[in-house]
Amino acid sequence: MEVICYTKHLLAGEECTLSFMDIFLDDTWAEGDIRYPEALCAEIGCKNTVLQEKKDYEFLLRIAKCYPVRAIGTGTEEYSCILPEDNWESFRTDCYVTGKYQRELLDSGYFDPVVAALLERAAASQYWESGAAWLEKMIGHAPEYYVIDDNTRPILVYKTNGIAYNLLNIFAEELAHSLLLLGQRVEVFDVQEEGTQALTRFIGMRFKAVIGIQSYVFMVMMLDEVTLIHDLITGPKYNMILDHPAFLKEAFSSVPKDYHLLLHDRDYLVYVDRYFKNIGRSYHFSPAGVIPDKLYDGKKKYNISFIGTYHDYRERLSVIKGYGRKNRFFAARYIRIMRRNPNLTAESAFQKMLDYYGLQVSDEVFCDSFNEFRQVSYCIMLYYREKVIRTLLDGGIRIDVFGDTWKESPFIEHENFIHHPSVNVEKSLEVMQRSKLSLNIMSWHKDGFTERTAHALLCRSVLLSDKSTYLMENFRNGEELILFDLERLEELPRLVKSLLADGAKLEKIAERGFEKALQEHLWKHRGEELLSIIEGNEQ
Repeated sequence: MEVICYTKHLLAGEECTLSFMDIFLDDTWAEGDIRYPEALCAEIGCKNTVLQEKKDYEFLLRIAKCYPVRAIGTGTEEYSCILPEDNWESFRTDCYVTGKYQRELLDSGYFDPVVAALLERAAASQYWESGAAWLEKMIGHAPEYYVIDDNTRPILVYKTNGIAYNLLNIFAEELAHSLLLLGQRVEVFDVQEEGTQALTRFIGMRFKAVIGIQSYVFMVMMLDEVTLIHDLITGPKYNMILDHPAFLKEAFSSVPKDYHLLLHDRDYLVYVDRYFKNIGRSYHFSPAGVIPDKLYDGKKKYNISFIGTYHDYRERLSVIKGYGRKNRFFAARYIRIMRRNPNLTAESAFQKMLDYYGLQVSDEVFCDSFNEFRQVSYCIMLYYREKVIRTLLDGGIRIDVFGDTWKESPFIEHENFIHHPSVNVEKSLEVMQRSKLSLNIMSWHKDGFTERTAHALLCRSVLLSDKSTYLMENFRNGEELILFDLERLEELPRLVKSLLADGAKLEKIAERGFEKALQEHLWKHRGEELLSIIEGNEQ
């Protein structure tokens, strides 16, 4: 791998090979352009954004530890070095690299002279006391040292779950790739393939961040069944959660230190901040979409398609009927409130149930009880999924539905219900491309944005979705997508028929939706957002 630095140290046409110590002892070698292959950053990390001064100098030192650096002259006469005015941030960087490479300095005999020179600089300035203290922290690898150093360490991304046609692992792969393109060092670890026992190889290691996608690995314990393995792995941990966090309460009962959540629904952030005090921080972070590899000829085979699973809400009712007598009353009221107020969040509906019975409970009791009654939330979510489909079918709308489980639905014999087998992610993109309208029914994410919404937009299909606060605030309804109200489903068939009758309008909406998603909802955008979260959290 060839690395070149252009320098006025040498006359034009002159060349030399620089050693690590050549660069360390003379930071002006890094003043010119540095040319290097893009793949280099994936190996050693990109320029350290935590440093305020001498980023190129520190970066060139890391390069020189791994590869030879060729210097090519650009000067027209012998170089006359004019030292820049010293400043605190430049001094801080010099102390950091001294701490980082103290072994190399000791081996070469330069450690004492370098430290003496730094102390002399500090003594000659207004920051003598703080300068000496900072140097001591860098040499001693105090926490302040790792705030800088960890910024160039790898980001560990877990692949853990092959469910839902490998969707979660696809998220992990896309996120890892986007971080690589941003110049980050990334290590992908497949827990399902290697096993949780193999996690022990990371014990004692430091990472810029550790990322999971609704991953259970953060709960894995050592053999003593007391110590979480991730308490022995240094670096902030981020778990991207796609379901309501309330229903993962058991998973959050014991979490490692420096553990944070990435949530796609802003209501969930509010819930976590109030009810899960052991979670570090929660961040708004939505899934993104991918542009299909294969582009089709624009012919739309399906008027309206729906890709998803079917579960009978009546089975959940059977579970609820098994509750004790008191809880059956609570559940019945909770069901009634959710069914009559489908725009409420599940937790708001649960609070209304408590208010109805005049019950005031602590946050801890609310959290426990809300989780205990989660079958009600699932029941109503499934009830409305079925109701939306039924409303369209009975309204004379033909729907192409993809998913094996729909064989068990009550619509299987309906004349407007066209059933197809399940499709994987790649095939689902093909279906969406060939659909005039792609139906999305939120899993009760009242302020969310999901990968299904992103995919529909990026496939140039008109997204038809029940409304969420996020979609209403970030997209123009009727221009970039079409939103409907669960409280006014009787209007849905007429809305769909009017859209299907106006092909030109559909094409315009699809194109505007595509452009919006192209600008804001690709995985490269999520990589940028995640990097901002990680580096902001570090600082």
